[in-house]
Amino acid sequence: MDALLALEERIRAKLAQAAASIGVESEVIPDGAVSNHVFTETREQIEALRREEAGLLENNGEGANAYSGEEYRQELRQGLDEYGEELTSLPWAAGSGFKGLRRGHFFCARIGDTPYLRFVPADGREIINDRLGCLQQVTCAPDTVRHLPDDLRQDAYVAWDKARDHIHAEWTHFTDPANVQPKVSSLLRRAAQHVRTNPPADVTLENLNAIVESLEAPLSRRIENSIREIFKPDSEDPYRVSTAIIEKVRELGLQPFRAPDALPPIDQDEIQLIAWPAVDCE
Repeated sequence: MDALLALEERIRAKLAQAAASIGVESEVIPDGAVSNHVFTETREQIEALRREEAGLLENNGEGANAYSGEEYRQELRQGLDEYGEELTSLPWAAGSGFKGLRRGHFFCARIGDTPYLRFVPADGREIINDRLGCLQQVTCAPDTVRHLPDDLRQDAYVAWDKARDHIHAEWTHFTDPANVQPKVSSLLRRAAQHVRTNPPADVTLENLNAIVESLEAPLSRRIENSIREIFKPDSEDPYRVSTAIIEKVRELGLQPFRAPDALPPIDQDEIQLIAWPAVDCE
């Protein structure tokens, strides 16, 4: 299992880097997202099952990870197959409502071709912006009864202002080049510095730079653990340690990471509302 997931992770990471370098945001291959986040929660659940952790069953399907992204995609595909024409013919900014888990407003918006999801709780608590967390709040069935009280209808305007401000703040954050740089663990930085300081004689400067750039990247915990196993900075032979790190980088198929370009500044008017439902409590 680990070998297959590792292979898939390497392939998707390379696709993500290639896509980011030329500005592609859509899927490069069918069902192949161009992000670096691949089945993280699924893997955690598999490992939890392997360890026989009973806590995995305690949320009764209500946890943020109880419904995976792939399950949502399957539901969306099925919904588009059954109601595609009705959905695509709806005017933008159309809204509705139903009774669900938490009172508030969900908004699906976009900037250009990039979608943004937000759930604004009615109790004034922190806005939810992760996709699975947002989708969890608006999970319903085809036979769910429409329910939209007057106060939720009126409050939708204020809630949308909050959601739009939140989206605009996120976009503005990434207009600063410093904020699109990768977050690299201290272990990987130290391993990269070790290789840089103790380069094996048989490695060219070009290959050495590529190895270092491959380590100074936002790599997964599994890959970081693989490097940790062989990185022995107190070894009497530092060049041998560098050689082991380089061999591991090549074995894992790691490639130099290229951070995406900073986003251009935008006005709030460029944030377009696609649809919204209001959620009332049971």
